Amino acid sequence: MITDLNKNAINNGVIIAILMIAIQLLTYYAAPQLLGATWYGIVITVVSVIVYIFFVLDLRKKIGGFWSFKIALKGIFIMSLIANLASSVFNFVFYRFVEPGAYEKIKGYVVDGMTSTFESMGMTGDALDKAVESAAESLKAQYMPTPVDFLKNLVIAIMVGFVLSLIFAAIFKKEAPMFAPVEEAD
Repeated sequence: MITDLNKNAINNGVIIAILMIAIQLLTYYAAPQLLGATWYGIVITVVSVIVYIFFVLDLRKKIGGFWSFKIALKGIFIMSLIANLASSVFNFVFYRFVEPGAYEKIKGYVVDGMTSTFESMGMTGDALDKAVESAAESLKAQYMPTPVDFLKNLVIAIMVGFVLSLIFAAIFKKEAPMFAPVEEAD
């Protein structure tokens, strides 16, 4: 059962990474202005959670439909670790070598989007300028990653993945019944 869990968790993690990378590439090339929209970030977060829930339930089904908290945590974390590792490596290679000008391309969209968001919240003047500049600077770690940025992003992704794995394991654990259900004879 454990080898099935590990194998299926790795497979699901790879599928999740492929799905998220495909969404990222589609957005980057087809509608990069969306990367600067706050609402788009929220939508992508919700879609990611839905994808993870689907694959958590799929993983549980593949190993027989029941798992303890410990087994659920292990399977979900392996799945998350593989997805985060694959996505992080892809992002580093893609933005560092394939699209090294991505930061400048995306920065304008993000600055415009952040300015609109902060202005709608009533922020003006120096506070607005500093907040937008800070947001633009934080983009460098994603769109102009150094090897140190890659490692920081990976560690953060693993930590967030572990916390979400804890939450999902608590929610989706399903212990096997102690006794088989009694069937009535006709």
